[in-house]
Amino acid sequence: MPDIFEKVKDDVRRVVGHHRAGLSLGLVDMGMFNGNFIGGMFFPGGTMILMNRTPLKIIITEQPNNIVWAYTYHILLHEYIHSLGVFDEHACRTITREITEKTFSNLSHPAVVLARRGLGTYFPNLHLIYAPSDIDPSEMEIEYVRGFDRESQTYFA
Repeated sequence: MPDIFEKVKDDVRRVVGHHRAGLSLGLVDMGMFNGNFIGGMFFPGGTMILMNRTPLKIIITEQPNNIVWAYTYHILLHEYIHSLGVFDEHACRTITREITEKTFSNLSHPAVVLARRGLGTYFPNLHLIYAPSDIDPSEMEIEYVRGFDRESQTYFA
């Protein structure tokens, strides 16, 4: 995940010229309900991207590596765009799609397909919800991903 996140940051910087450092990634079990799930979250003013571990485990076991990579890229890119101050979901999805299309020239690349058509393309029985209204992160047990935002960790011994 840290390698994918470094690519996300490079792609965003190259395509839209924006950058943010100092983020962390936490994996949490947000669960799934009737085939619906939240892929990730970012709270305004925060410094942590939360990624739902529940569907991630399923995707890792049921999909080929290129789809898992594209899913991870897509979720991290979307949440990174939120961390840059884009909180409107439609605008965030549009920017995510534009960056993905400009990054991957092959329109059949799984990341482009996810950005254009949504997760239903590869996961027809799952529906992604990006903006939960009633999840309290203080009640979640978070698994921190070490080495996530590498450029922000250069000052650690």
